[in-house]
Amino acid sequence: MKLSKLRSYLLNVKSYDFNDRDINGIVHDSRRANQGCLFVAIKGYSVDGHNFAMNAIERGAIALVTEKKLELLSGTPQLVVSDTRKALSTLSHYFYAEPSSKIIVTGITGTNGKTTTSYLIKSIIESAGAQAGLIGTILYQINQRLIPSIETTPESLELHAFLAEMLGFDIKYAVMEVSSHALAQYRTRDINFSTAVFTNLSHDHLDYHRTVTAYRDAKARLFECLSHKSFAILNADEQNSKHFASRTQAQIIWYGMKNRAEVTAEVISQTINNTKFRLCCPRGEVIINSHLIGNHNVYNALAASANALALGFDLETIKKGIEAVPSVRGRLETVECGQSFRVFIDFAHTPDALQTVLTTLRPLTKGRIILVFGCGGDRDREKRPKMGRIAEKYSDLFWITSDNPRSEDPVSIINEIEAGITSGSYYHVQPDRRLAIEEALSEAKKSDTVLIAGKGHERCQIFNSTVIPFDDRDVVKKILVGARQAVPL
Repeated sequence: MKLSKLRSYLLNVKSYDFNDRDINGIVHDSRRANQGCLFVAIKGYSVDGHNFAMNAIERGAIALVTEKKLELLSGTPQLVVSDTRKALSTLSHYFYAEPSSKIIVTGITGTNGKTTTSYLIKSIIESAGAQAGLIGTILYQINQRLIPSIETTPESLELHAFLAEMLGFDIKYAVMEVSSHALAQYRTRDINFSTAVFTNLSHDHLDYHRTVTAYRDAKARLFECLSHKSFAILNADEQNSKHFASRTQAQIIWYGMKNRAEVTAEVISQTINNTKFRLCCPRGEVIINSHLIGNHNVYNALAASANALALGFDLETIKKGIEAVPSVRGRLETVECGQSFRVFIDFAHTPDALQTVLTTLRPLTKGRIILVFGCGGDRDREKRPKMGRIAEKYSDLFWITSDNPRSEDPVSIINEIEAGITSGSYYHVQPDRRLAIEEALSEAKKSDTVLIAGKGHERCQIFNSTVIPFDDRDVVKKILVGARQAVPL
């Protein structure tokens, strides 16, 4: 595509040393620059891409998009804009031939439940015989290609490239988790969403957004971008939904179990293995036997069902799709190695998520609830004592350990968690996560439930600049298998 054509899509752009050129690619990471590409300099959280413009040119970039004129001796064309993140989104949209206008895109936002809801929606679509691409926290899936996820929602350039790739496989639907970071950074600014789903909003990411209001307003951007032909799928039992409803021109479908809604559910029974509920909507009702446990997963199923109804799927397809999901990796995922107690791995890393999972397990557990958890470093510190209080209140015995300490001292993080615990309460501190899991499992007896919380699907642990392989599920399996082999016959 000609540089002049790309320039025409940008607003209030100033050109320096301009001469038209053929652009064969766009990059925002100078290390990925190659001959004939356009480099867009992004100011990141800790690194400013403007400082690497010369590196990009040396690797073959033939034009730049920046927020200020850079004094370069090469005479390379520079397009100066007020916000390069917005520019990157716009340029990506047009460079990849507006892919989101040719595919049905569903976006899901909220503090908790995004991943499970995305898997349910994808399963419903596939139960109808269609194909759906997936972009989310665990992985990105395009046809048979599985791409490990680095971010819940990738940068706009990668987003449009993925959607274009889906179209190449004749995929009709795309299901995308949309994080508050992505919305604040305009990554989805030029995505044409057919439907947008809101799950819930609670304490998280205040290290980035600073206030709950700013966090909520970042989420609102997803609904502000919807057209009058789109659908907003909102949780009637979540107070923030009213705020989103007031800021969208989309058609609204409400779901919930407490307040008045168009898509509702009545829980019939719950066990440690499944949840049976009656799904009701204007089109009728159907009984669903879901492998996912807890009321929070009924809400996820309602969100997925309301979204599916908006897209025109029938109740039997919705039932089939929900029942086809056996589990979601790291979301109340069971680990079975012949032990006499239950073990669950869950991504719960916020106060609300941890409380939800613990209160879900309580009525389903005959024995004790034993918890292992920690809090991530370089993240919202305000939630640490809250997590400690919740662990004390809703579990019978718990271990405080390390999550991803990153640049922080693991012991300091633990101390901040302990600040929320009542003096005199009995619990264990073990900074080594592997040892903490081993100690908790050795304590468990018949009919107990062990919950390993915080990391869920993650396969590594981060200490400063060191990343080590660490998968809670694999660690649990090795410990349980080792314990069985150690028992004398």
